[in-house]
Amino acid sequence: MAKFKPIPKKPGDVIRSEDWNKIQEEIKADLERIEEYISKMTETVTLTNVESPIGKSFNLMDIVPGETSSYNSSVMGLITRQWLLEKGKVGEICRFGVIDSFDILYYWSGAENGDKKTLNIVLEYVDGTTVSIEGLFIHDRTKLRPASQDNPYTEYILSPNERVWYKYQLVNPNPEKEVRYICFKNVNAECTPRIGNVIQYKTRIKPLKLKE
Repeated sequence: MAKFKPIPKKPGDVIRSEDWNKIQEEIKADLERIEEYISKMTETVTLTNVESPIGKSFNLMDIVPGETSSYNSSVMGLITRQWLLEKGKVGEICRFGVIDSFDILYYWSGAENGDKKTLNIVLEYVDGTTVSIEGLFIHDRTKLRPASQDNPYTEYILSPNERVWYKYQLVNPNPEKEVRYICFKNVNAECTPRIGNVIQYKTRIKPLKLKE
């Protein structure tokens, strides 16, 4: 950026129209750059050790009934517990309270006998409305899988025995609304998805609009 060199004027000096117009264009360009920068600013919130009023959770060291191995570690990243249904069961896995608005939700998952469309996520808003994002593909947890085009993961964590947690993202269809609950549901009895007790959400920072 070129160094600014002020050109002082004396009281009563006349400014040429082309100089004045140039100043106005420079101010307009600066304001547009600032507005673009602000529009890209985001705030990220991470919630750890989240609890659910329904469902059942297990330690990562636990061998869940119907499975043959644990994660062989008590902590993976920020994840310390896993929420899941019994093998062969469908229905609501867990429900996390938020009371906030956001643009993107990040959650950790992985499924025993995965690599299937097995997860629904329901967002319950404070105004009483809901939206359901259905048939989300969850990768198998027993061995690292390549990111598929269907619900690709953004990160992964490997346990000492190479069991996997995948980090997925979900776009909120109504980012202007406050979310009360995030509900995770298993809809495929052939596999057992689990949800880590850490969620993260990203919100675009909205500038205040002053009254004219």
